[in-house]
This record gives sequence, structure tokens and C-alpha cells, in this order.
Amino acid sequence: MKKILHNINLYLSFLKSALKEILIYRIDCIVGIFSQLIVQLVSLIFIIIVFQNTENLAGWNFKQILLLYGVTRIPVGIAGYCFDELYQLGPKYIRNGDFDKILLRPVHPLISIIGGSSEFTSVGDVLIGLGITIYMLINLAIPITALLVFKIVFFSIIGALIIGAINTIFSISSFWTYRSDEVIWSFYRMYTFTEYPIDIYSKVIKIVITIILPFAFVAYYTTMDYLGLNSYMIYLSPFVAIALWFVAIKLWNFALTKYRSTGT
Repeated sequence: MKKILHNINLYLSFLKSALKEILIYRIDCIVGIFSQLIVQLVSLIFIIIVFQNTENLAGWNFKQILLLYGVTRIPVGIAGYCFDELYQLGPKYIRNGDFDKILLRPVHPLISIIGGSSEFTSVGDVLIGLGITIYMLINLAIPITALLVFKIVFFSIIGALIIGAINTIFSISSFWTYRSDEVIWSFYRMYTFTEYPIDIYSKVIKIVITIILPFAFVAYYTTMDYLGLNSYMIYLSPFVAIALWFVAIKLWNFALTKYRSTGT
């Protein structure tokens, strides 16, 4: 446990240093955040178009779907900032030979990689997610209590950890293909299925996004809890996150033993 806490502290230190480096170019950060807000606005317009042709999706009305969307964006934004550097493992670090330098550091290379995140534009996701979530909670007459605020913060972090673990698992493809960005993105896009009620999908897709790639635990089950539609699945999220990180670290360490320098 002491080693785990030490590694977490190192990771947070790296992340803090990366943030200071990013903020040197403040105009670039502001433009990036603004562009991210525009992208999410397009997604909101799509939801509006959908509900112009139907009153509900699997029993969820327009306001409930918007709440789900808002709750989803928060952990996605957190994960984007904390783990986005995994996309660069293959093309930036391994292919260019920079990974060799990381191996010389007296710290686990995975911590060095994810601690170097520079995706500050994902803050736009967090902001729009918080805005939509708060607005829809008010519109749905759901009391914003201290417990609810704690749940939103806690389970958003848990959701981000689930996304980070899944991305970490698929990043190991870089030790053989050098294309972590394409592999991670291919599987990561599965999370978009959970921006809508999973009951609208086939049984196969439900199994995939609940068990194989458990993106449903990122925000879907937490939103159900906020709406009073579910009472237990939300509490499985921390255990899912722990199990995924256990698998992710074991697989990453195994893949690390197969690493061969490109000689760049």
C-alpha cells in the first residue's frame, strides 16, 4: 500500500508540472477549451434533433437524456486530462526512441507517461458537463444535497479511472505496433454507446459495454442513481475500477518485458 501511495504521489507531481508547462501558453489553452465546447454543442444539437422525432428513448425523456450526457462528460474530461498521453505511447515515445530515456528514470515508466499529459482542452468537457448536470438536476427537481455533490465528484473520478484503465490496457499494443493512438481510439469510442440508455441496444452490445468494456459504469449507472432508477449498480463502480487497474498494470508490466528499442 505504501508503494502504491508513493506512486500516486509521484503521478500527481508529474501532472502538476505538466499543467504548469501547459499554462505557459494560455491563449492556446483558452482556444482549445473553446473549440471543445463547440464540439460538444454539436453533440447536444444531435440529441435535440433526435427528440424532435420521439418523446423518449427506452423510457428516458429529453431532460433525463441531457442529464446523462452531462454526467458522462465530466469523467470523460477528467480522463482526457489525466490519461491522454497514453495515445502518444507508440508514435511519440516508442517509435521515436524517447521511451528509452524514460526507462532510465527511477520510477515506473507508466507513471512517467500518464504524468506527462498535455490535453488541457478536456477541461472544456468538464465545464460543459458540470453546467448541463447542474441545470438538468434543477429542471428535474432533484435536490442538490451535500450527498449528491459528493457522489458527483467521487463517481466522476471513479469513472475517469475506469476510462484510464481501459485506455492503459489497450495502450500495450504499442509495444508491438507503435500505434497506441489508433488502437485506443478504436475501443475508446465505445463509450459513446453509454451516452444513451443501454436498453436501446442489443444484448451483445449490452454485454460489451457492461462486462467486457465496462463503460456503463463510467456515468450511466450513476445517472440512474441520481434519477432514483437504480440502487446498487453505482456502488460496483469502485470495484470495477480497482479490478480494471489490477489487470491493466499486470498486462502493462508483461508488455514491458517484450519491449525492444527501435534504435532511433
